[in-house]
Amino acid sequence: MLRRAAVASFLAMFAACDSDNGGRGAMAEVANAEWHRKDLNAHLSRWLALAPTPSGLLQAQFDRSWQPASKMSGDLTSHSHLVYAMLIGYEATGDKRYLDAGKRGADFLLSSFRDPLHGGFFQGVDAQGKPVNLGKNSYGHAFALFALSHTARVTGEPKYKDAALAAWQDIRRNLREPGGGLRGVVPRDFASTPEKFHTQNPVMHMFEALLALIDATGDQQVVADARALGDFVLNQLMVGLPDGGAYIPEWYDAQWKPLTSEDGYTDLGHQFEWSHLLRSAEKRGLPPLYADVADRLLKFAVANGYDERDGGIFNRIYPSGQVDRNKFWWQQAEGMKAFLAAAHRPDMARRYLETLELVDKEILDRDNGGWRFGAKETCAHTACSMTQPDPYHLVGLDWMALSTKQ
Repeated sequence: MLRRAAVASFLAMFAACDSDNGGRGAMAEVANAEWHRKDLNAHLSRWLALAPTPSGLLQAQFDRSWQPASKMSGDLTSHSHLVYAMLIGYEATGDKRYLDAGKRGADFLLSSFRDPLHGGFFQGVDAQGKPVNLGKNSYGHAFALFALSHTARVTGEPKYKDAALAAWQDIRRNLREPGGGLRGVVPRDFASTPEKFHTQNPVMHMFEALLALIDATGDQQVVADARALGDFVLNQLMVGLPDGGAYIPEWYDAQWKPLTSEDGYTDLGHQFEWSHLLRSAEKRGLPPLYADVADRLLKFAVANGYDERDGGIFNRIYPSGQVDRNKFWWQQAEGMKAFLAAAHRPDMARRYLETLELVDKEILDRDNGGWRFGAKETCAHTACSMTQPDPYHLVGLDWMALSTKQ
């Protein structure tokens, strides 16, 4: 780990020079911009070279040495992730090749993934754009909306703004439940189907997508819808604790009551993710209360999910209190985002620096490029995938550290 004395010295200097009450200045002072710029460029240059295909599909399946999968296919979530990544690549570098790839990917999303009969988006298409999985789910739709919203914001083109708003109307009409949650998996025509279980994951990413849609459109109905979804999470899903902390369980029954069996774990990475999303909501017109809730979630996440000895974010915690101490790649990215969002606090700035060091030493793949799926100890006793993680979490982290727009 970083020597604590050196960290303390840096943080003392940072505290003395920071004068903006903990806003963007704190993040800029703490973030290792050189590291994040290098990481972003290393990631996205490879994806730009390999992901675009003649049809407009963005290929996401590569092994550790960047060899493509034997059969190319299109998944709504991974394609949308790559549309977003290409657009951030353009914002970060000004290289128009990223913009062209992102726009072609967004056009493919609208021409091939979008269902012309019932609306919404198919879950899977082949390399030429023919639908091969006609099912629909909230998780994939959240990222389709996320990709279209960023396309509208970055390009400023009305057709993408209109497409993003139309996508949200499809979601609003067909995937929202009367009580405020989201339906999980549905048939092509969105017909009513019973669901035995729910998960918070698509709800979180739909909230993220709505924040992006607000940035792209400024639409006040979208602001109200984002608040309705956020309030559902705070009032229905979140569990408050006597010490002032709070957490959002991962799995629920059909009535959105948390599961109490060992299947009802809490994903620690998602607590960090919710924390930085809620902290960013006020500037989009949502209540200041959301930032207070972000602090409560961060308190729980740090107490249960942060490794104070070696740095880094643990995997999950079970109702029994047992913690799965594995450290996978995406939790580290979301943890660092939460720490940067609260970087005006020296204890959070320290944890960002310690987690960055863990990633740099154990997860960054200097042999092949990209990030490995987990830290060394995790992959020594767990089957870590030998595929490349798609760049959604990584690009989001690097851009948050570099951008004044976050």
